[in-house]
Amino acid sequence: MSIEEIVNSRELRSAVNDYRDMCFWNFDEEFMPKNRRQVILALDNLERYGDLAAYRRAGVIRQWL
Repeated sequence: MSIEEIVNSRELRSAVNDYRDMCFWNFDEEFMPKNRRQVILALDNLERYGDLAAYRRAGVIRQWL
């Protein structure tokens, strides 16, 4: 999968939005990954600060990289 496909995927956008309060509270409230570095940052935050479901969702997306 290309980085553009990952950035535009429903799965990534949904995970960031679903866990915005838990994992991205210190980011700009409009944060949405736009490049590979930001995707990795988002996945790291989901895995580190989210619950088990967030960790699993990040793992699925991480396999696309």
